[in-house]
Amino acid sequence: MDIAVCGNPTLDEFIQKGRVRISPGGSALFVSGAATYLGARVGIIGNVGEDYPSSVLSWLKHHGLNLRLLKTTKGPSTRFRIGYFHGSRRLWLLQSGQPVESTWRAGRVDGLHLGPVFNEVSESLARSLRKKCRFMSLDIQGLVRKVDRLGEVQVLRRNLGTVLRLCDLVKASIEEAKVQTSSRDLRHVADRFLAMGPKYAIMTLGAKGSLLGIRDNRKLFIPAFPDGRIKDPTGAGDVYAGAWLSSYLWTKDPVWAASVGSAFGSLASERTGLSKFRISRRELFRRTSWVYNHVGSL
Repeated sequence: MDIAVCGNPTLDEFIQKGRVRISPGGSALFVSGAATYLGARVGIIGNVGEDYPSSVLSWLKHHGLNLRLLKTTKGPSTRFRIGYFHGSRRLWLLQSGQPVESTWRAGRVDGLHLGPVFNEVSESLARSLRKKCRFMSLDIQGLVRKVDRLGEVQVLRRNLGTVLRLCDLVKASIEEAKVQTSSRDLRHVADRFLAMGPKYAIMTLGAKGSLLGIRDNRKLFIPAFPDGRIKDPTGAGDVYAGAWLSSYLWTKDPVWAASVGSAFGSLASERTGLSKFRISRRELFRRTSWVYNHVGSL
């Protein structure tokens, strides 16, 4: 493996025009799919339940993913219900998955991404996996989620200092970042994350783009590609993270990597499920070039 991705793949129920569509999802799936598309050899560390479709596992294997460390556990898979209302997303937890326990005995990898969806990755596991990689990234979403009495997912403020000190990159949505830092100023939000240890910080801004903070005091605005054909934005941020990690490990250029991530996220938003990875490579890098040439400083 070049890259390992830690987190539980999910089965997501989408509410659309009164109908329910079930689709595979989760940070681990979207991150690994994007990194694999870009040529990395990727493995998933996590759990799925007995209800997880064998067709999805076959698809992942066919596309080159290493599933030796993806365990099938008794009971159901992690499952969310997702609804988009007036442009905003609402999320309900229907079934939490099993905690991830790694039995990895192999050598080190170049990159490792922590992509929990609901508290399945512990700090002790993160410390153990840090020893297995040269570069570690983290999406905080699954560490800062709680549910209300109706099962709807809310963002919880949590002390992330211990786990962030292990990481080279931290990624968060702007909503998650504001809750964690108690700030609404984008530069201050980035500085707060970088002060806790990572060299890079990415805050996604939805259709507006993203912010890339670098510890050398650069704050860069990464635009979203201007395309109004959004069909399903679910997983766009995870696709961004997988594309960023794979591109950065190859080029060591964080700005180019962010441009690839932004472009890939825009293409993925035009499709649903696993079709998010059936995209044109030529179109991906056309969009990447446009984004790269429109990066600006904050």
